[in-house]
Parts: sequence; structure tokens; C-alpha cells
Amino acid sequence: MRRRSSALKWSEVMHRQIAINTTAALSSPALHALVAQESRSLRDDAIRQGLASGAYTTRVDGQLGRLEEEVRLDGGIITYVFSDLAQAANWALSECRKRSPVKSGAFRKSWTILVDEKEWTQPTAKIPTGSTVWIVNTMPYARKIDVGGQKVRVDPKIVESVRSSMGSRFPSVKAERGFQALEGGRDARGGAVPYVLKSAGIASGLSWTKKAGWSRKHKAYASRRPDRQAGQQMRYPTLILTERIS
Repeated sequence: MRRRSSALKWSEVMHRQIAINTTAALSSPALHALVAQESRSLRDDAIRQGLASGAYTTRVDGQLGRLEEEVRLDGGIITYVFSDLAQAANWALSECRKRSPVKSGAFRKSWTILVDEKEWTQPTAKIPTGSTVWIVNTMPYARKIDVGGQKVRVDPKIVESVRSSMGSRFPSVKAERGFQALEGGRDARGGAVPYVLKSAGIASGLSWTKKAGWSRKHKAYASRRPDRQAGQQMRYPTLILTERIS
């Protein structure tokens, strides 16, 4: 099996040449079995070390759906293609938590992953390829923090800052920021999700930039936007991850 990998990327095609000392005593089936065993061992070691995702596809001599035992012994190749999406989701979730304000800890704990709009409770390494991944904070004040409508001791606009950091790290993953409706569940404090606005949202007038910090553009006032009125369900700032189609 040829292997090409880095400690930072799980999804690159793994290549590594396995050198096997053969003797006349080994039959062709035994050689095939040995090559398959060594290939799977290298694959599983990479997954255990966090260098590769648990979601992958296998190609044997360029063909999908074949067993490693079927590889040609005269220059054949076993290739494992790992999911960059799974690694990107793991990194983005960690970054969202790191960049969160911490007071009670509830906000940091409320970051969660949804895969194809359903809460994901398995390890991120098992996120299947071809999925749409949402990373979202379920606290009712998540929108205020993300749009800079509430002063906090860390940089606001967390979703956007993480999104803008992803391009060079995960070029095969498309990262977008959106405001998504959620259905069902509880936040870290036990509050219902989605949060229903009890009164009109407030346009705070606050503004923030990396260089200048906080300032105020205008006095706070009740928003007139239809989606920010009492009785409306909150839409949550969301980091949306999909695989780029090349």
C-alpha cells in the first residue's frame, strides 16, 4: 500500500510502499493475505493516531469494492481515501469552543454538530463523506454574540472567524456562514431549542472591528424586521461545511 499523509490532514490519499521479503515457501494466497494484513494495519494505526478519519473508501488497483487480498503482487496499489470533511468538522468545533467567551461555561458547552440536519452523537471521525455538516451554538444569545450585538471579552463573530480560517487548512471543504432554523433539543442550561423570541429583537447599534474594538453607530432600538418579532423562532448562526465537487 502506498501512503501519503500528514499529521494535519486525514483526507489525503494514503500511500505507502510495503516491502515484504518473500520465500518460496509462501504461496500466492499467503502473499496476498500478508499484503492485505499490512495495509489494514497501517490504515488502522493512522486512524488511532488521529492522522486519518474513520470514514474512508478503499480502492484496490484503482477499483472500488475490491478486497485488499485481491491486489496485484506485481506493482499493485491499495489506496485509502479519507474524509477531509470529518477532520474539518473536528477542527472547526474545537476552534469555536476555544474562541467562545467563558463565564458560566454554558455557551462553550452548547456548540454542537448536526449532520444532514440531525444531531451527531458519534465521534467526528465517523462523519460520512458527502454529508452536510452544521456547527452551531444552541444558546438563545448565540446570535447576539455572533453578530456583535452583545459586548463580550473575546472577539465576537465567532462563526465567521472560524470560517475564514478554514480555506487554507481544508481546501477541499467549502465553509459558509448562515442562519439556520433548528428543531428540537435542549441547550446547555436545559432551555428549549429553538428559542422563541419573547419580544422584538433589539438592534443594539454596537459595532466591532479587530483594529478598533467596540464602538456604537446608533442608539439601540426595537427591530422592525418580521423575523425578529415576538413569537418568531430564533435562527442560529451556523458554520456550514460541505465537500467541494471538483
